Amino acid sequence: MKTVTVVQADKNEIEWINSKYAEIGFVKSNYDSEFIVIAKVGNNNAGLGRLVKIDEKNIELGGIYTFPDFRGLKVAENIVSNLCDKNPYKESVVWCLPFENLLGFYSKFGFKKHKKDVVPQEVNKKLEWCNSDDKYDKEVILLCKNK
Repeated sequence: MKTVTVVQADKNEIEWINSKYAEIGFVKSNYDSEFIVIAKVGNNNAGLGRLVKIDEKNIELGGIYTFPDFRGLKVAENIVSNLCDKNPYKESVVWCLPFENLLGFYSKFGFKKHKKDVVPQEVNKKLEWCNSDDKYDKEVILLCKNK
C-alpha cells in the first residue's frame, strides 16, 4: 500500500490551494487565520484540509478534499487525523460541516451531531450557505467535538 504523509502548507502555496478549492466550489482559504495541511503520496499532492479559527473558543475543521487519482488510499483519514492531532489552537470546540453521508467517517474522530442551541454565528451562516441554492447535491450537516 502507498504511504500517505501529511505536511503543513507553506504560505507560498495558498494560490494553488485556493485553485484546488475553487475547482470543487469550496470556500477559499486564508493562510493567516487557518492551519492548512497537504496530504502527499510519494512526491504527489493527494489532498487538502484545514482548521479555521473562528474565535477564541471555536474552530472549524473543513476543506477536506482527496484528489480523484488518490481516492481509496485513506488520504482523507490521514488529513483529518493529522488536523485533530496537531491542532495548534487552544479552542475547546471543533466544528465540522460535512456531507451527511460522511457522518460515520467523522464519528471515528469523535465528532457527533450537534444537539445544543448555541452555534457560533459564522458556523451557522456557513451551514445555511452550504444548504442553500443547490450549492451541493448532498445535504451538509453540523457536527462538533470538544478538543
